[in-house]
Amino acid sequence: MTRPTSKTFDCVRAMRQTRERLSAEIADKSYEDLVHWLRSHRYADPFLQRLAEEAAQRGAAADARKRRGRG
Repeated sequence: MTRPTSKTFDCVRAMRQTRERLSAEIADKSYEDLVHWLRSHRYADPFLQRLAEEAAQRGAAADARKRRGRG
């Protein structure tokens, strides 16, 4: 069995710091502001960016159906 080594990156701490930063950034935003912020955010990872764009398209389609009374 190998001996445990010290961590060079603490994933839990990084996640908590990121969550706290995002929570502070969006704390005072209205629902409409949050939707705009999420839809306009650009991701560095191409896969995440593609997922965000697909989700935005689906959301826009659902909004359009609701406006036409088919939602």
